[in-house]
Amino acid sequence: MRHIHGQHVRPVMIALTTIDHRRPACSKQTQLPMYSYRYPFLYLLLLTFLPICASAQVWQADFSTEGTPTEKHWRYDRELYHITGGALHLSVPKEPPRGSATLATDILLPKQPIWRGQVKTDLIPTAYNHATILLCAIKPLAEKSYEYVALDFGQGGQQCINLRRVRVGRSDSHPTEFILSPLGRPLISSPILLNTSGSWDYDVRYSAEAGWQLYLREAGSEQEWELIGEEEDFRPTLPEKNTFGISCTFTSTHHTGWHFRQLRIYPASETDPIGGEGTPPRPEPVPTPTPTPRLLLSEVMPHPKAGCPEYIELYNASDSPCELGDYALAAGRDGSSYKITPLPPRTIPAGSYIVVTKDPDALAAAYPDAPRETFVKASLPRLLNQSGLIGLLLGDDGLVVDLLHYDSSLLPKGLKSKAGIALERKDFQAIEEAGNWHAAARSAGFATPGQKNSSPEEGGGNQDDTSRKRLSDEELFTLLDSSPDGECHFTLYRLTGELLARGTSLARDSWIQSLRTMPAEALRIIGVSAEGPLLLHIKLTRPDGTRLERSLLFRIVGL
Repeated sequence: MRHIHGQHVRPVMIALTTIDHRRPACSKQTQLPMYSYRYPFLYLLLLTFLPICASAQVWQADFSTEGTPTEKHWRYDRELYHITGGALHLSVPKEPPRGSATLATDILLPKQPIWRGQVKTDLIPTAYNHATILLCAIKPLAEKSYEYVALDFGQGGQQCINLRRVRVGRSDSHPTEFILSPLGRPLISSPILLNTSGSWDYDVRYSAEAGWQLYLREAGSEQEWELIGEEEDFRPTLPEKNTFGISCTFTSTHHTGWHFRQLRIYPASETDPIGGEGTPPRPEPVPTPTPTPRLLLSEVMPHPKAGCPEYIELYNASDSPCELGDYALAAGRDGSSYKITPLPPRTIPAGSYIVVTKDPDALAAAYPDAPRETFVKASLPRLLNQSGLIGLLLGDDGLVVDLLHYDSSLLPKGLKSKAGIALERKDFQAIEEAGNWHAAARSAGFATPGQKNSSPEEGGGNQDDTSRKRLSDEELFTLLDSSPDGECHFTLYRLTGELLARGTSLARDSWIQSLRTMPAEALRIIGVSAEGPLLLHIKLTRPDGTRLERSLLFRIVGL
């Protein structure tokens, strides 16, 4: 996220006014809302957020003409999208390395609107790779921001589909970029996890009497529409003259991973003008149970000693055999830069270990007491020595069933070399990552491939590392203020180790800043509802490349 400055407001308003004067009038005249006089910039933003008005009853995105979206119908980051095959595709060059791309168009909103469309992803969403459908504007929030209801696909790296309220603002320091940030917890949250090669049909409905409903189904299947949830308490008055938009965040690694088709808006009083399907069935929402993984990450060796290959150990925590070939491993620097390796066929008995490595023979030579029969060969991507990410994926859709963010701070202090020290899982009943990993014990030779993990009490974990010390809230804010352009990566946990939220932003834009004056609202911003003691862990990377890690223990009462 980029900070908003005020020095470019006047040039942006002039440009918007010029575009608006060139646009032909809409077919249906609408009285200007009262806030157009109080917030002229916002009203211009609303009017010029893109193309000319479509039908007052039915709107459909025209993706019939291939190439760059036309200026007649779309505005803003048109050059970062491409139309082909009846669909709109994110098509960003590898430079810039990270950013967002936004399109929007003017619409006339029916009184009981239905939004339908199809979204396909070729990646696992992360904090830097997600998509947002801006369904409609609600109201102005300040002179440069507006509240929208949006359908987000993986915002914040949560890997699920949420209907939520978001703040949309134009960055004056970067006039071509919009800033999107969540407002409170999601209105409706889907238990369905997003993964690679996923394609979803969405159906969002709203009326002032009943509120919001979200339906989803897997695209291209015979699956019935599933009512994911309803929200009856939030029933705003929707301005008739409105906007519809799409915003994608991207990185140089994943800059073409989102695809959109069959986008349309129509009133509930009419049948679907495209599909002719009418209203989806309205069954009682049935939560989709999260599958209990049989296989879990157990031990990793990212920095082996000389002559020994890297390895990743897995453990079948269930009471029945499972197939290794049903899984894949992802490994890389972080959630935006990784490689996926399919695993070979192999039956793993209940309560058994399996060790995946590039060279089983070399691993057996390095650990002669380890059970050689548990070693299997696979073309693992190289594991980074200092820090990285390892994920265990299940099925053709790549459902993420286990994840480890590791770094060298888990290793013991005082040793001449950190090579050859494995990281081990403490508890196979706990899925959460926080506090559940430790360095293998010295008495076990710092590694236990294919064998029971060593006791965490024996591990040489770095408990006294001052780079990870806890601090007061005043010290935390002083730290962030000292490096406003630094990259701030945060993770928020309960003291039980349950991961509540994770994200990354510039230090000056971090939601953590709101902890100064509005601690309860700070949690709502990231969609967290939790009382009692919480542990906030910060990794701050300064512009000069130096990195600091700090933890803050705090309590919020009365959420």
